[in-house]
Amino acid sequence: MGQGSFAPAVGQIGTTAMHKDSNTFVAWATDCSVRRGFQQIDSPSLGKASQGDSSDAFGRADGVVVSLGDGGEAILNLYQVIFNGPGPDFAVFENGFSATFLELAFVEVSSNGVDYFRFPAVTETQDTNQIGTFGAVDATEIYNLAGKYQVNYGTPFDLSELPDTSLLNKFAITHIRIIDVVGNINEPFSTKDSSGKVINDPWPTPFASSGFDLDAVGLIHVNGINTLKEEVENELTIYPNPVQNVLNIKIDSPIESIQCIDISGKTTFFSVSNEIDVRNLPSGIYIVRITTKNQTYVRKVVKK
Repeated sequence: MGQGSFAPAVGQIGTTAMHKDSNTFVAWATDCSVRRGFQQIDSPSLGKASQGDSSDAFGRADGVVVSLGDGGEAILNLYQVIFNGPGPDFAVFENGFSATFLELAFVEVSSNGVDYFRFPAVTETQDTNQIGTFGAVDATEIYNLAGKYQVNYGTPFDLSELPDTSLLNKFAITHIRIIDVVGNINEPFSTKDSSGKVINDPWPTPFASSGFDLDAVGLIHVNGINTLKEEVENELTIYPNPVQNVLNIKIDSPIESIQCIDISGKTTFFSVSNEIDVRNLPSGIYIVRITTKNQTYVRKVVKK
């Protein structure tokens, strides 16, 4: 049992860990951009983290991740905005392989895509001896840091813990930013919590999978209809996927618009047709956003 002030690891009394299959999640983030950090921040010659790509952070948590590297970051652009409801409003998933191998990250949100506000992160972990590459972190000694829990379990975040400011609308959050905690306890590479205390986590991790490994972001309080309800899922069929020539969309409701977005966030086309010629699109992963009178659907499509 940990000796810290905060909630314990998965399976222990008082844990706040949220399993990926919890029906608390009504939607999942489906658009992500990534800026990689170095595998080892003080040895740039090793190159940057390269495990996975931004699409691996799309959708439900599945253990397939994109690695951020030392100080790297990911921005989730939310197609269904989240709002400050009772308790946690979203959860961030990492792929830690045990209850103590924890790679951490700061979490920030924005309601305009420009001004970001960080959850007040706290560490009680000692900062005199560096935690090694596969060293242990006690979950009871960290708070408001993504990566607190092992694979398949999300770390929850509550928008009510952020300060009130005219620059943040807590009832219309459009972006979530995840920033890797470097973990090095020595200046000039150390990162600090909200009180200025150095955060100590496993370092160095000089691998392609360096740094925080983002699996998914589960959304709890969403402005819109629950897109994970089985009856909603059955209303829409997109095929073939992967697609090479023509993408077919079958849906019960009349379509008002179809928007196709590449992984950089750029809109590649609008349409209202149920059959879309995609032959001229470059190969890659796209987000297709289908709007009807009563519902917006977001799906990931792979172009061969």
